[in-house]
Amino acid sequence: MTRQVVTDAGQSIPLLLIDDDRSLASLLMEYCTPAGFSIHSALSGEEGLLQSRQRCFSLIILDVSMPGIDGFEVLKRLREFTDTPILMLTTRDASVDRVRGLESGADDYLAKPFQPEELVARIKSILRRVHRKERSGQIVVGDLAMYEAERSLLLSGQRLDLTGAEYGLLRLLLLSPGEPLTREELIPSIFGREPNSFDRSIDNLVNNLRRKLGPHPDSSERIKSIRNVGYCYVQMSGESGA
Repeated sequence: MTRQVVTDAGQSIPLLLIDDDRSLASLLMEYCTPAGFSIHSALSGEEGLLQSRQRCFSLIILDVSMPGIDGFEVLKRLREFTDTPILMLTTRDASVDRVRGLESGADDYLAKPFQPEELVARIKSILRRVHRKERSGQIVVGDLAMYEAERSLLLSGQRLDLTGAEYGLLRLLLLSPGEPLTREELIPSIFGREPNSFDRSIDNLVNNLRRKLGPHPDSSERIKSIRNVGYCYVQMSGESGA
């Protein structure tokens, strides 16, 4: 599971809008940008799922009614690999849809039409709630500090930008430093699908992480390949984990 990035001072908070209404994206940019948010737009459920796998977002705004796969199906698929907060938009005034969305993993809903100011207020409320809930959630291993509520990573105090899949892989490795994890364990957790014998996705992610993290200060490698098993995060001698 992955939940999203936030907020270095001076940086906007990335939000993903999944809605086929092009004019809504422009409207939200007008209201959300001054509030410190940046809007990334996906015009279909398929595109929204793709973007969600490719990068981290602090919150997802998801419309129920879209051509192709609808918002409920998108919600279901998102929850297979991310716990990023989701705000559902609906044109239907049916309580059953609200209940269905909330029970399927949405964090809040807002019925169309709505005032943009109310949407911004709902976004801030959800993010405050998530931060309160997970404020203590952090993983510290050596010079790496991972903040779960913000889905951010600091290396020696400097922020590193990771994709959602990279973050998910590193999180799993840091939770059990020194313990190898198999591809069969990692792939379903990160990608929400079963692995196959030709699947090199984890290897590619590991290569990306090695490039972004670099070696330990003593030049030893951080992520070690365990032959015929998988990978583990290796602490430098004398490091501690939490």
